[in-house]
Amino acid sequence: MKLKSLFAKQSLLYMGILFISFSVFGTGFSIVYTTQYMNEQEQQLILQGERFKESMTSLYFTGDVDTSRINFELQIMEQYMGASVFFMNNKGQVSIVSSSLNPGWIGRTITDEAVNVVLSGKVATVTSKVGGMFNESVLTVGYPITIGDTILGGIFMCKPVTTLKAATKEMESVIFGCMVPVLLIGAVLIYFSCKTMTRPLKEMNDAAKIIADGNFQNRLEITTQDEVGQLAESFNNMAESLEKSENNRQKFIANICHDLRSPLTSIQGFIGAIADGTIPPEKQGYYLKIVLEETARLSKLANDMTDLSKAEAGVIKPEICEFDINDMVRDCLDIFERRVVSKKINTRAVFAEEVTEVEADPNMIQRVIHNLLDNSIKFTPEGGEITVEITVKGGKAYISVRDSGTGINAEEQKRVFERFFKADTSRGMDKSGVGLGLSIVKEFIKAHGETICVKSSEGKGTEFIFTLKVSGN
Repeated sequence: MKLKSLFAKQSLLYMGILFISFSVFGTGFSIVYTTQYMNEQEQQLILQGERFKESMTSLYFTGDVDTSRINFELQIMEQYMGASVFFMNNKGQVSIVSSSLNPGWIGRTITDEAVNVVLSGKVATVTSKVGGMFNESVLTVGYPITIGDTILGGIFMCKPVTTLKAATKEMESVIFGCMVPVLLIGAVLIYFSCKTMTRPLKEMNDAAKIIADGNFQNRLEITTQDEVGQLAESFNNMAESLEKSENNRQKFIANICHDLRSPLTSIQGFIGAIADGTIPPEKQGYYLKIVLEETARLSKLANDMTDLSKAEAGVIKPEICEFDINDMVRDCLDIFERRVVSKKINTRAVFAEEVTEVEADPNMIQRVIHNLLDNSIKFTPEGGEITVEITVKGGKAYISVRDSGTGINAEEQKRVFERFFKADTSRGMDKSGVGLGLSIVKEFIKAHGETICVKSSEGKGTEFIFTLKVSGN
């Protein structure tokens, strides 16, 4: 069965790591302990062999060496060490055995690797059955008994391997007995840790489903500052952005409907009145002219929306060439001369240089200047002033369009380039626009990799400034 939840995967992963870690630790500790225990047992047997040699040497020099005395020493060693002990003479014959061994071995010669080593005067340590003396493997330490250079024989001390392993098994039981509750506690901690870690992710998943259904108001509670908390914060930012986009979409549809409804209502009403004879023939020309203006307004709205959509999608690419921006400003001012004169607006063109060559798309920049001038004329009262100024600094041409209109407050300046946005102070003055002009301006300037900004104060006019690259830089 496939594990689908992150909680299950993480829990099993951590528990697996914990189990493997403790298993490796327990096994390693058991091996180390067993090795150390066997080494200690070996050293104890060697130590006892050395003591036995010292005792035999002392007895030899005092002349008290006899079979009964050696036999007594062997019995003491057997009881003290829990090991079977036998003494072998220098001919390889068993001379004396402790009580745990079969007396029938006395007088028999044992052929074994350990015997040969001991009779050569060296300490021997082997695990074997000692020439068949034992039915199971025993840890055997053979210690040579020498007087000067003379080898009298050897003392052999044997401990069954099963007895030694039984002692280590007890320690292993203690180790693994301690590991079981630790593993259980670790499993519980892992469970709650994974639960705590995955809970915010589950909440995000549930919130994402809610957002997918169209409810963008759901937010996550941020309780930590770690990566999960940062993810939750990013999720909330995304939800907020989606909510804002949805609100903008609804406003966009509402504005489109409004801006389409007004001219369509006028067109439908006037044409209906002409068709049913409500409007007399002598006045039909006047109303047909209004209908024509409304259709032109619809056409401009459709064209502006198409251009804006293409610009936002990056479909429109500037066709860069060199031209004099000063001449373009003069031509645009000439186009608006009739409207300027009718409102008695004073216009000025201020150029830092006689000729200002820039690298840009002339059609797009003409549209930018046209929209900015059109916007300024709309909101500049009669007798006001509009100034277009061009300065050059650091390889950039700064084009400024400044008017003495009503101005825009600080909050509305943040939204002035949004599509269909109209400042509250301008709604009564702008009857023909739909709020796309400045959006198109921003996208066209952005397509050139340049910037545009707005400076304004209520009652003191508005200034738009955009940049273009000067030729040769």
